[in-house]
Amino acid sequence: MKKILTASQTREADAFTIKNEPITSIDLMERASQVFVDEFQKLRIDAGNVQVVCGVGNNGGDGLAISRLLMDKGINVEVILLKFSNNLSEDCQINLDRITDKVSVIKPSQYETGDTHLIIDAIFGSGLNRPVEGDLCEVIEKINTSFAQVVSVDIPSGLFTDESGSEGAIIRADHTITFQWPKLSFLLPESGMYAGQFHVVDIGLNKTFIESAETGLFYQSDNVYRYLHQRGKFQHKGDFGRVYVIAGSLGKVGAAYLCASAVLRSGAGLLTVHVPKCGMTPLQSSLPEAMLSLDTHEEIITSIPFDPQTDVYCLGPAIGINNQTVKGFRDFLEKRPKRLVIDADGLNIISRNKELFDLLPEQTVITPHVGEFHRLFGKCNDGKERIRVAQNIAEKRNLIIVLKGAHTSIVLPNRKVVFNCTGNPGMATAGSGDVLVGIIAGFIAQGLSSANAAELGVYIHGKAGDLARDYLGEWSLMASDLLIHLPKAIRND
Repeated sequence: MKKILTASQTREADAFTIKNEPITSIDLMERASQVFVDEFQKLRIDAGNVQVVCGVGNNGGDGLAISRLLMDKGINVEVILLKFSNNLSEDCQINLDRITDKVSVIKPSQYETGDTHLIIDAIFGSGLNRPVEGDLCEVIEKINTSFAQVVSVDIPSGLFTDESGSEGAIIRADHTITFQWPKLSFLLPESGMYAGQFHVVDIGLNKTFIESAETGLFYQSDNVYRYLHQRGKFQHKGDFGRVYVIAGSLGKVGAAYLCASAVLRSGAGLLTVHVPKCGMTPLQSSLPEAMLSLDTHEEIITSIPFDPQTDVYCLGPAIGINNQTVKGFRDFLEKRPKRLVIDADGLNIISRNKELFDLLPEQTVITPHVGEFHRLFGKCNDGKERIRVAQNIAEKRNLIIVLKGAHTSIVLPNRKVVFNCTGNPGMATAGSGDVLVGIIAGFIAQGLSSANAAELGVYIHGKAGDLARDYLGEWSLMASDLLIHLPKAIRND
């Protein structure tokens, strides 16, 4: 798991590394540029002609060093320095002096993309603190409207490191090779699209500084697999937990199937599914491994059985918001279940009956998408504000909030936020969330803490989606495909 540090902390990390490694600033820039080039070559982009567009600061210095290193590898590089200021940073000037005769120094108003196949953007770095204005807007517009692929150095020019805003001109990169950790803006929906696919590379900043840096923001990695419990030879199904799924209504019994299947695929030992009577035949025939509990009503859920031996209840997919269902939900919560995962209509019921928050057991996991989040907690202006609100609510109510999105964030009661790194746009399809809550509930049943189950469940859910994408493509992916690829995602082959 990587820490996500701010722009000011990044500058402090650079300075600490230079002082304590020790290493000169220019040599640290050289190291970062070499790592960039190594990662760039791994992308295997058919570069043809490469144009590197540099600014006058340290990001421009990176661009100049990258240009030299690419030339050394025999790549045809056109190097452009946009001289929008006479004050070049010291390291930018040093790298300019190293290849002066191969650099076109021009005013921004003179810039043209030409017939280049690929543009490396090194105009502005992570220290930018005001929107791009003037002739540089035209430069960025020309790059964005060209047919060239764009790879940004550390951060797309014009994008702020720590904000979700998109004021002024911003490069829309196809790839961003970013140094040491992802930037917060890459992970938020209002700004993340500018980074394209981002690739985090280690440039060797001081580990002591990084370990001591204070932050509540983290980026998940595959070390999350350490939460998985190894199975013993003499264990039996009772050792792997009991789950009760409450899901489905007339015409939406599929949600119960997807959720329940995910519970079993994630390794839970015993599963009971409570559905309306109309769900008996489809579930009994499609999922014989599950025990069924039938509501007295034919089409909706009106009551929820309480079983003190159940380790975790998973509640909400497609149950609707009928008044009888709301009453059954309220009556159930008043019996104080031990552990609970709530999604979909369970959240919609709470959003209309906010007093139900007070009945939720501690460490309840809720999994809202943005719309459900706003209904629960009020409208937020952007992704950064949503994270801040989620931190406050999680801390106040001792909840785990799984805020779903391109980089689903798991917000914990201690205000820690973990952004997920798996998943793809093909997972934006009906039923995907039903699978997610089933996975999380299954892991809780096996003895994981609610926080660890949420982190692991979100990661594996996304990885199953990535495996399905690799096989089917993003356009054809369905939620049931996640179930097919879930075993391989859990095995981490």
